[in-house]
Order: sequence, then structure tokens, then C-alpha cells
Amino acid sequence: MALIGFVCSGVPRARAFVETRSVSKSTGANFARVARRCGRVVAMAAEKSDAPTAKFTPGTGKVSKSAEKMKLEPEEVFFDGKPSWTELVVPALTILTVIGIIPFIAAAARQVWVKYRVTSRRIAVDGGFQGKDHVEIVYRDIEEIRYIRRMGGSAADMVIFLRDGAKLELRSVPDFKNIYGFILKQLPEDAREKSQPSF
Repeated sequence: MALIGFVCSGVPRARAFVETRSVSKSTGANFARVARRCGRVVAMAAEKSDAPTAKFTPGTGKVSKSAEKMKLEPEEVFFDGKPSWTELVVPALTILTVIGIIPFIAAAARQVWVKYRVTSRRIAVDGGFQGKDHVEIVYRDIEEIRYIRRMGGSAADMVIFLRDGAKLELRSVPDFKNIYGFILKQLPEDAREKSQPSF
């Protein structure tokens, strides 16, 4: 028989501890009376180690087996891909000049190593040498977003300002109108109001 021990306090939830040992029925009744006085307690009791999780019902002195498990909504991936290829157009046209070589190499490297991932919970960027650097932010940390459109609006450079003062820059985000519209919907209301509106 399982002994249910618990701590009664003023916090919203009392901590429950389960310890297996033999006890008398009178001892179990004493625990039930104390539980009713505490008002709220969660306990787990099982005769076997593989018994289902139980939920203690305050005020009844009984343990119910109808415990509910909290489930998070599955993460939705809206976009997972590389920067827009259009960032190569202008550098390619100027590659014959000395000035155009460096921008072309930088844009080509981003096409190979940079990857953007936008989901219902976060924005993630893989970049750096061989794509080994990983940056991930959640929407509640975003304070404001600004952008500059490229190639007639098919792509855009986006700067994300965080509440701690840091910022994250995403170059040549493809299908920008749809991606940015999705991001705006995930932002807290104050960040959405500060951010540049969609076009």
C-alpha cells in the first residue's frame, strides 16, 4: 500500500511526495483529513510502479484516476529555406569590376551556407562559415522589425530588434510578403504595433 505524504503551504500548488511502505488504514484516514484542511494538494499513489498517474481531488480525500495531461500545440513550419537567389543579380552584373567581386562572393556564400527557418514558435538562422553558426529567437523577445524591399518586393532585408538591445539581420528573405505577414501574426501586440507594417 502506498503512503501519500504532502506539504501544505500557501503556494498555489502543494508539493507531493510518494513513498512506498506499509501503513495502517487509520494512518491513511488521518492523511485524508489533513488534505481536506489544506484545500489543495496533488498526490500520486500507486500500488505498482507502472500504475497510471492519479490526481488528488481537494476537499474529498479521494484520489481520482482522471488526470489530464497538458499538451502543447505542434510547431508549424511556415518556411525553411535559403535566401532569395535575386541577391546574386546585381553583384553578378558588376563582377567584372574590382568592386563587384567581394559582394558577389558574399552573396554566393550566403546561398550555400545560410538557411532561414520560420515557425509558429521561433525564427532560426544558420549561417557563418559552412553554416555552423546557429541563432534562434522566440517571438516574445522581439521588440520591433524593420525591412527594406529588394527586387521589386520579391525579397527584402529584414532587421529584428530584440528587447535586450540585440538585433538580428536577415538578408534577402524570399517570398517576403507572405513570410513577413506570418511573422507579424506571431508577434506580441506591442511589438506588432511598433514594427513596420506589411505592404
